[in-house]
This record gives sequence, C-alpha cells and structure tokens, in this order.
Amino acid sequence: METHDLIAMERSARHASAARKRGRPLEMAPSEVLDRIRLEHARGTLFRMHREHPGLYARARRLFGTWAAAVANAGVDRDRAMADARRRSLETRRRARQNVSG
Repeated sequence: METHDLIAMERSARHASAARKRGRPLEMAPSEVLDRIRLEHARGTLFRMHREHPGLYARARRLFGTWAAAVANAGVDRDRAMADARRRSLETRRRARQNVSG
C-alpha cells in the first residue's frame, strides 16, 4: 500500500472519530421509546414495566422525567391501562384458585 493511501485512511479514521458526539450515546431515540410503550400497551403488558423491561423503563424516565410522563407522551391513558392490568391480574388469580380447588 502506498504511503499517501495510509495517510488518507488515517485522516478518514480521525475524522470519523471526531464527528462522534461526546458523552453517552443515545441508546434509543424518544420516538422509539414512545413506539415501544405503545406496543406494550397494545399487547396489554404495560404493567410492571420496571421489572419486565427495566431498560425501556429507565430510558423513558431519563428522556421524559417520569414513567407517567412517558406514557402520557405516548398517548396512552395510564389510569385505564393500570385498571385493565389489575382486572387481568384478579382474573388470573381467580382462575388459579379454581384450578387448585376444582
């Protein structure tokens, strides 16, 4: 390889590393976080996100301040989502008890 080719490659590598922003890289864009929240809501799995999807939960809190604010920004009615989750939880427990005693 020619010397001038090596110099050009070196300059290109330096330029690429200089273009990178300082600090921690953004792991998920805000729009992606909101899309994931909407997806989990559509699946009915928005309950216990801090345990089931801690990375998404933490990223949402970093970007929007609180989990509730992230859910609101996603256009999800958090109170209704929580009520639906509680209802499903109670139904699951009832079925489990019936299976044990029946």
